[in-house]
Amino acid sequence: MTPETATPLETATSPDTTPRPDAPAPVPAGTVAPPETVTPPGAGAPGASGASGASEAVTSGLLGDALRWLRGLDGLGPEEARGRLGRLRTRHPGADMRLVWQREAATGDYHYDLLLPSTGGTVSLAFAPDRAIPWPLRGSQRSGEQVVLRVNGVDVQIEQVVSLLDVLWEDAGLAVRLVNGCLVEQEVAASSADLADEELQAAMDAFRRARGLLTARATEEWMAERGLGQARLEEIVTVEAKVARLRRRVTGGRVEDFFAEHGAGLDVLRVVRLRYGARADADVAAARLRERSGGATAEELGALATALATEAALAGLGTCRIEGNPREDLAALHGADADGARAGAVLGPHPTGDGGFGVTVVLAVEPAALNPPTRKIIERRIFDDWLREQRRHAHVQWFWGSTARTDALDAALKA
Repeated sequence: MTPETATPLETATSPDTTPRPDAPAPVPAGTVAPPETVTPPGAGAPGASGASGASEAVTSGLLGDALRWLRGLDGLGPEEARGRLGRLRTRHPGADMRLVWQREAATGDYHYDLLLPSTGGTVSLAFAPDRAIPWPLRGSQRSGEQVVLRVNGVDVQIEQVVSLLDVLWEDAGLAVRLVNGCLVEQEVAASSADLADEELQAAMDAFRRARGLLTARATEEWMAERGLGQARLEEIVTVEAKVARLRRRVTGGRVEDFFAEHGAGLDVLRVVRLRYGARADADVAAARLRERSGGATAEELGALATALATEAALAGLGTCRIEGNPREDLAALHGADADGARAGAVLGPHPTGDGGFGVTVVLAVEPAALNPPTRKIIERRIFDDWLREQRRHAHVQWFWGSTARTDALDAALKA
């Protein structure tokens, strides 16, 4: 088959043929201050936006206006089409709408569908001009577009590359991150509120500071390395800013209540953590530490723990770490023993999950305070809980993998 031969839809695997959800429209280039101006942290912090109200009914007036709008997209690329969506949303502020598209590899043209959630389902509206590719060839692609690389004249197809991604089945966390990304993108795309210029500028400054791009030259070099133009950079920053706004909306007003209920789990315990390969060695170390725990200070107990760790390390029997852990993290290892642990407590031994056995000595306890670092931790926990609830109700379709494997991942996603 020559590179110009179109293959049927059933065998096409190009990402370009997969409809992608609408993303926020990029702010036109020029609305963001040039790279030379990096404002100090805290300047122009964007405000949180509220949740949208009830959706407007899908009426004949809305459908007619939407169809006229779709006709105007003929020949436009996704970025310009997304930019025009704001006008339609302005005319129908109560209507939920999402723009999705498909690129026809055979012609390079884009076909657009406007999705309008309605009672009992979703209305999908599209317009296909007379010159559009015939329906039987929709989704076809040149066979050469399925080739990822060629080694000594041997082609490696997309299907072969995908089949090597077995790590997905071994690490449910990767699947969780993939689904989380889709859920966040969906929420961001559904938001009709664009960023004000000052919000985008503040987000751009924060984006650059986080990456050490404090000069115009550094910013331009960073963009050139990634093949980014100004418009694309603003689009990336806009999405990040809208995700941050979504986090604020989800977590707003809930931090204090979370801290009041779960604050004890955020106490930081300064500990010496011993890990042994054999249960018998861990038992001996725990017994020696408990013998001294009654009359020794936390410092003396810590010194004994590090001495035991040194002996174990020299004998190749164990390792030692001195660190600070949230109480709830230690509870995941030591269970209820960690809930009320005070300075001088000896926890374990308990299985570490990697074939070893852990013994933990508590040197000091720092009670949690509702300071900025703790707030960030709580906001992350609240947002993770929200994502977990969204995953439980999400409809996930797998187009790769056996039923047994995908069923196992679905169970992990809804856990």
